[in-house]
Amino acid sequence: MREIFENVLAAAKSAAVSIMDVAPVKATAAGALAFATGSHGTALMAFAILILIDLLTKYLSLSAQRLNDRNLPSGLWQCLIGIYAAFKDGYIKSELMKTKFAGKIILYMVLVSAAIQVDVMAKGDDLFLKAAWYYLAGTEFISIAENLRDAGVQSLDPLLTFIRTRLGGLK
Repeated sequence: MREIFENVLAAAKSAAVSIMDVAPVKATAAGALAFATGSHGTALMAFAILILIDLLTKYLSLSAQRLNDRNLPSGLWQCLIGIYAAFKDGYIKSELMKTKFAGKIILYMVLVSAAIQVDVMAKGDDLFLKAAWYYLAGTEFISIAENLRDAGVQSLDPLLTFIRTRLGGLK
């Protein structure tokens, strides 16, 4: 029993030392977590997820284009399976896709930062920030729906027509 107690005590001492060794990393992670769970950080993560979904659906639409060019069946499942082949055959260029992703994130951050500054100047209730969030999320949603339509999900046509009609020609 004494041996077990000594082993537990030694493990506790070792854990305390290792916690102090990585304290700066943990403090940085805690700060990042605090930002990420705040409203602006949460919105940025949500936009990053929307952009990733948009990127995946773009891959699906380019895979569908490859399948159609080869007169192969191009259902959603075939498009998903065919993404690797679309990369191999040059339909999807990873450098271009990475640039688009990074560019969108930077653009969104700049636009949202500007909206925050306008709200601060106007002493408003985040009106411009919310408008920017809605607009950016809406354009990502439309892009995702268009990509899925291009990947063969034709049932999205009425939704896209409705959105364009109601929003006055938004992308």
